[in-house]
Amino acid sequence: MKGDCLGFILAQKRFLHHHHALLRACDISSILDDRILASVSSEQLLPLPKTCFTYEQMKMKLVKSQEGDILGMLEDVYFCLDRGIIVAYELSDGFFSDLAGSKRQIQRADLLVEVRKDEIVLNG
Repeated sequence: MKGDCLGFILAQKRFLHHHHALLRACDISSILDDRILASVSSEQLLPLPKTCFTYEQMKMKLVKSQEGDILGMLEDVYFCLDRGIIVAYELSDGFFSDLAGSKRQIQRADLLVEVRKDEIVLNG
């Protein structure tokens, strides 16, 4: 699986119903501090593909190399909206390491990602 950024997931939460839709990156005209401007109507939003993962589903999962070495826990994901790709992963070694400022980034956009139930494997 490639580490692509398809766009933004829009969540509509109601009392007993949660609906998610995909706002594709190619439909976004600009990103401001407090809003995203897009050239689509609500009827043109797409359903969320089953092969997509949200940030909440991936955050704080254990990240391993293909050889099984533990690299850290996923803290953040950086993406280039213009190119539609993930450009870096920010990893943490845990709360106390974060206090010491020891978060680190893996900055290879060409890494393939395999998301498993309890871990993420970077193939690179």
